[in-house]
Amino acid sequence: MEWDDVRETVAKLYGRGFKRAQIARALIDHLYPEDGMARTEEQKLSQVRAKLRRWEVSQDFRDLVYRYAVVDLDMSTPAILVGLGKRAKRGRVDAARLALELTGRHSKEDSTAPVNVTVNLANVARPE
Repeated sequence: MEWDDVRETVAKLYGRGFKRAQIARALIDHLYPEDGMARTEEQKLSQVRAKLRRWEVSQDFRDLVYRYAVVDLDMSTPAILVGLGKRAKRGRVDAARLALELTGRHSKEDSTAPVNVTVNLANVARPE
């Protein structure tokens, strides 16, 4: 794999919620240099985790992780809405209000203020 591909794959895994240790174990062959001097697997993992920590402080890498995390969240929107609907059906007022706002059936603005209604009967014929 190319270096940018490895970095992007790591960002995708972080964006999906995987932990540093899990990513290090899964991609140790791609993240550890072939000419490295580590003698044991644990030493390799330690160096790979250190590399991931260095990447984590990079703003560009965090932006990449954020971009993938947002995509993952966006893809779970249907499940979120199904859960919202279930809560609303169970009687949760806040869930019902949010569901109605999302469907355009309810307005968040305060429309309960008193309305001034004027009835003009000036030119109406009155019964005798």
